[in-house]
Amino acid sequence: MRMLIFSAVPGVVLVTLVSASPARADVYRCVLNGGPVSYQQIPCSMESKPMDLEDRQSGWSALRPGERALLNSYRTEEAARRRELSARPKRRGEESKSCWKKRKQLEAVRSRLHRGYKLKQADELHRKQNNYEDYLRRFCAAP
Repeated sequence: MRMLIFSAVPGVVLVTLVSASPARADVYRCVLNGGPVSYQQIPCSMESKPMDLEDRQSGWSALRPGERALLNSYRTEEAARRRELSARPKRRGEESKSCWKKRKQLEAVRSRLHRGYKLKQADELHRKQNNYEDYLRRFCAAP
């Protein structure tokens, strides 16, 4: 039994070391008949050599200064537009399109609940009803 455990340990260590190495596959550039170019992991012919690829770091990278300035200008313009819209007094009976749309969607869901529905639709209909009611309470004036 001890012999089996000690012989398994080097195998586990070897698998761990091999799996910890960075995974990199060779890429070959192949020109096919007629001119189209193909990139593949298998050599095209016996004399094919893998391409030299730069290892690039993937993931998040910070914005460059010009991009950061552009983003900030968009944010300030959007904030100014929102302030302008919220400061504008609404006429009596005037409602935003989004509020009107949510009211219509809520009416449709309530109608569906009143008419009847299948058991598997119950959770979805009640979830929609709660979401629409919550939206109207938060963002729209009471009717």
